[in-house]
Amino acid sequence: MTVICVTVDTNHLFSDNPLASQHRLRFNSIIKRQNWEVPFVRNLEYDQYDNPSTVYLIWRDTKNIARGVSRLCRTDRPFMLKDHFMHLVHHGKLPEGEDVLEGSRFCIDNSLPIEQRKQIAHELILAYLEYGLANSIKEIIGVMYPVYWKNLFEKNGWKPKWIGDLHKTPDGKKSRAAILPISSELLANVRKHTGILSPVINYGTASDTIMSQSA
Repeated sequence: MTVICVTVDTNHLFSDNPLASQHRLRFNSIIKRQNWEVPFVRNLEYDQYDNPSTVYLIWRDTKNIARGVSRLCRTDRPFMLKDHFMHLVHHGKLPEGEDVLEGSRFCIDNSLPIEQRKQIAHELILAYLEYGLANSIKEIIGVMYPVYWKNLFEKNGWKPKWIGDLHKTPDGKKSRAAILPISSELLANVRKHTGILSPVINYGTASDTIMSQSA
C-alpha cells in the first residue's frame, strides 16, 4: 500500500509529518510552477479548506517525501466549488451532503520521470475509489483542466459526469466541473485499466476513525 490517508488527527500515525510534506509539494506545484495566487507560509501552500475535517491522500517516496497528493473536502459545510466556482455549474443541481466529497489540489511532482508520475496518478485515483467505497461516498466532485479529466480519469476507465461546459478564464486556460461516481464496478474497471489489483491505501492504525461524520 503506497498511498497514505491522513487527517489532522491521524498525522501522528505516520513518520516525518506527511501533512507538512504535502503542503510543501503543493507550494512547489501550484505556486512556484503554476504561479497561482493562493496563500502560503514558509513554502507551504494552504487555504481555508485545509481544516480538521479534510482528508489527504498522499503518495510518498522511500524517504517519506510527498510526491503526489489529492485533497478530499466534505460538502456538508463550505467547499471550494460552491463558494468560488458556481459559475462553472451549468447542468443540474450541484451535489452536496455527507455522501459527497470534493476533490482538489491534485498535484504530482513534475520533476519525476514520466512513468513514475503515471504510476502515482494511477494509485491516487484508485485511492479516491477505495476511500469513497470505505466511507459510503456516492460521488466526488471537482474542477479540473479538461486534459487532466481526460488523462487521469477517462483514459483509466472512469468517465466523469459533466455538470458544466468548458469555461475559459481570462488568462486563456480552460476548466470544467464534473462528478466522479463511486462504485465497486468502477473500482474494478480502473484496476483493470491500470493493472493495479491490490489495495493502495494505508490508513495507519486508525482506519475506523478517518472519516468522522460529526459536525
